[in-house]
Order: sequence, then structure tokens, then C-alpha cells
Amino acid sequence: MNRLNRIEDKQKELEEKLEDSKGKKKKFNLPMKIKSLAKRADKTMTHVLVEYLTMKKQIEFKLCKILSGNIVVINNKAHELNPEDIWRYKKHSWYIIREIDRKPVSNRDYLDVKKRGDSTDEDVVLLKAVLGAIKKPEGALENKSIILWIIGLVVAGVVAYSFIGG
Repeated sequence: MNRLNRIEDKQKELEEKLEDSKGKKKKFNLPMKIKSLAKRADKTMTHVLVEYLTMKKQIEFKLCKILSGNIVVINNKAHELNPEDIWRYKKHSWYIIREIDRKPVSNRDYLDVKKRGDSTDEDVVLLKAVLGAIKKPEGALENKSIILWIIGLVVAGVVAYSFIGG
């Protein structure tokens, strides 16, 4: 009896922990390799952390030496740096550089994007309209409940048959 009480207590504790963990969101943590590169880049003024987007659609984090004040050479390709293009996450900062572009990825071309019509600012209204237009079929919920009732009756019949027939 004492053993059963302990098992029930453990089950209650686990259920409480599970309920607590459902409400909390997990925080994103950078991988250790990127953290160590970011720390090394933060310590020196001659190096910078670069998120390098390659032609093979891969992302590589590299610690690069700054040459001539604002130039970084990666895989024998020169890229210009601009302090306005730094991306930050918590206390770490780095540049995002594409292999095919001399300048880093930034938000400085915001007005050009607006002129082209590629801005996502107007998408909020569009998405709300689309989501409002999509409705769930009313018969779908009824079909689920009917299927569950049939499965329940079949299981009850198998159990009754095993007790009576067996």
C-alpha cells in the first residue's frame, strides 16, 4: 500500500511538472561554437564574426580579420563592412555577408523594397483577410465524433465477447 502511494505521488509530481513546462517557452541559445567565436570577436577590435551565406545555400560562421579598416577577405573574395549593417543578438554582434555580394545584408534598402512592392508591412491585412475567409467545414467535427463512437462500440464489443465467449 505504501508503495502504491509513492507511485501515485510521483505521478502527481510529474503531471505538475508537465503542466508547468507547457506554459513556458524555451529560450533560444546559440550553439557553443558560435558563442565561442562571438566571444573571441568581442575581445579583439581586429576581428569580426561573420555569418557567411554561400552559393551552395549553406551558412558558415567565421571569425575574420579586418583589413584596411573596413574590408574582410573570405575565400579570396573581398567584402566591405559598415557599422550600420551589424546584426545583434543579446550581447553578441556579427555581420551577415552573402558570397555573391560585396556589401553586407542590411535593412538600409527599406525604401527601395517599399517602392518595388515587396514589403511585408501590408501583409498583415492580407493575412487576416485570408484567415477570415478560411472556415472549417462544419461536418468535419461531426464525422470525428461518429468515428470515435464506432471505434468505442467495436472495442466494447471485443471486450464483452472475450469475457462471454472466452
